[in-house]
Amino acid sequence: MTPAVDTRDKLMDAARRLYAERGVFNVSLAEVVRAAGQRNTSAIHYHFGSREQLLLAIMDPQVHTLRARRDELLAKARLSQGSAVVVDAMVRPLVELAREGWRARAWMKIGLELADHNERIAPELASLLFGAGGGEVLAFLAERCPPLPPTVWNLRTSICIGFAARAATERARIIDDQPRRSANMLSDEVFVANLVDMFLGALTAPSPPGV
Repeated sequence: MTPAVDTRDKLMDAARRLYAERGVFNVSLAEVVRAAGQRNTSAIHYHFGSREQLLLAIMDPQVHTLRARRDELLAKARLSQGSAVVVDAMVRPLVELAREGWRARAWMKIGLELADHNERIAPELASLLFGAGGGEVLAFLAERCPPLPPTVWNLRTSICIGFAARAATERARIIDDQPRRSANMLSDEVFVANLVDMFLGALTAPSPPGV
């Protein structure tokens, strides 16, 4: 590993830890530089160009990993019957991330915060996060669920995806911060099954009168 790559990785890890613990918008670039053990106060600008580019470097690889896992599960779902397997392809990758190490869990926490403050982030970063939303999975799910008016479908899927992301991220927080409590959590399989049932309950409920 070259010194430049080593410094870049140290900066990214420092940012991951600080952003996940305190929030992206509560941490200065100077704090990231100090936490990475760097003396050059311009280290982030030298290696990344800006905070937005640093965030892109942190978020981009995991987005592609998430998409690849969803694509894999979606391919299997197309060979099966019913809608539960399709919802599983949406939520399971999120739950699996919590078991993939502290960097993946930091990604979950950072991603949720950025999604909640979409208006404060650069368009390129917003587009990247939007692409992690599982659009192909939702399109296929619509083919297998009872029809709903578009406004109702869009609202319910948005709420369900947000809920699943928050539930998985809270699970990640417990793993990081409360190891004793994490030992008593539902197994991943039961947790995923519960999320799938809740997701489907919302999507298969009748449309409100007058919509």
